[in-house]
Amino acid sequence: MIAKQIIRGVLLIVVLGSLAIWANREYQKSHAEAVPAGTENLPAVTGDQVVMTYFISGTRCESCQKIEALTKETAEKDFAAELASGKLVFRVIDTDEPGYQHYTDDYQLTSKTVILSHRKGGRESEWADMSKVWDLLDDGPGFHHYLGTQIRAYLGS
Repeated sequence: MIAKQIIRGVLLIVVLGSLAIWANREYQKSHAEAVPAGTENLPAVTGDQVVMTYFISGTRCESCQKIEALTKETAEKDFAAELASGKLVFRVIDTDEPGYQHYTDDYQLTSKTVILSHRKGGRESEWADMSKVWDLLDDGPGFHHYLGTQIRAYLGS
């Protein structure tokens, strides 16, 4: 008798959990459709702008999280003024999310990586895959130098 009640309770929890997951996915789909695919939500600036994007997809390992943290740290410590003015933008985009899959083709993404995009007059003029971040994962100063050098070049400073 108790076993039946436990099984009934577990099944009820599974059903309610499944309904909650389904409702959340439906909400996310409807919300994603409200933003057109490929819409760039970047601050308008005069002159050059650098967009530093960490592209992710799927499960994120400890190394992936470390790359994100080091990338964000580089932006915040070395380019605080540029971040504040919008001349540098740091963002994380999940290419598995609706509306963002086009980046996989746009930048020929094969794994999680940092892409630096140089924008002039609101249009991308060039970009670079910072794939060496994986090699510098355990070298914080080298990591910061590697990204910082490219950002400075794009900003013209």
